[in-house]
Amino acid sequence: MVGSLNELKEASSEEIARSRRLLQHPYAYLDEFGGFSALSNCSSKQADTFTAAPKKIIEESRHSHTEIERRVKNLHRRIWQNRNKIWSNVTPSNPIDMLDPVIALKFVGYDCELDETLGIFYSDGKLIEVAGTIAKSSAKVCISRRFENNIRNFTAAHELGHALLHQTGSLHRDRPLNGTIISRDPIEWEADKFATFFLMPRKLVKTTFEKIFLTDKFFLNEETAFALGYGDFMELKGKVKPLRQLSKMLASAEQYNGRHFISLANQFRVSTEAMAIRLEELELLAL
Repeated sequence: MVGSLNELKEASSEEIARSRRLLQHPYAYLDEFGGFSALSNCSSKQADTFTAAPKKIIEESRHSHTEIERRVKNLHRRIWQNRNKIWSNVTPSNPIDMLDPVIALKFVGYDCELDETLGIFYSDGKLIEVAGTIAKSSAKVCISRRFENNIRNFTAAHELGHALLHQTGSLHRDRPLNGTIISRDPIEWEADKFATFFLMPRKLVKTTFEKIFLTDKFFLNEETAFALGYGDFMELKGKVKPLRQLSKMLASAEQYNGRHFISLANQFRVSTEAMAIRLEELELLAL
């Protein structure tokens, strides 16, 4: 266990670099916002645990919702245009399979590695494990293996957002991300939205939704309730209030109208909650 906040002091980049080499821990001392916070004379047992002292965010939001989506569309277009080079002779037949943030990171010049662990930090009195880091100076992203696939996928897409939207040279450190909670910090909000647009692009989600549910907007009624496998419409209607319950049901559904399929959440490799939120954003359903 590390000492109290009173024991913390700011460390220079040189001091941190020397200590990291000594501890053989390249991500030690990252604070809440990707800056540095370190203990003096820290032992090797303390290397994986550190307390994040809140720091003022200097860089302000510069990208609107529309601008971020435009940047994502441009990246998707470039990946599509270069698909034969990227995937050689095994180009994916399903466009959803091209929504791979690790492939995209490599396409824009970043190395991306999976590590067994990236360390832990304290935030608001809670111990949180680092899910991803990005070092722009060395063009390297690291993703922790210690999370489910949908969290690793969203975290990698979030780091891709940092790579393409933000110019800061410091090392970002991100907590586990699955797209269900959007950060209030401007920079992190931008990276979150980038990840959402990259993994769940508007047109492709709408097309896939319509193919599965046979409509461009799903309304819950006796007919659609029956198609979902519920004989009692009123009972189902009582279960899906508020709307989020219905959106989660559609995001995770694996059969409809007698047809079996891979759920929307699993097709797009995101959490059920993240896909549910996206369906609502795109106004694809209503009670």
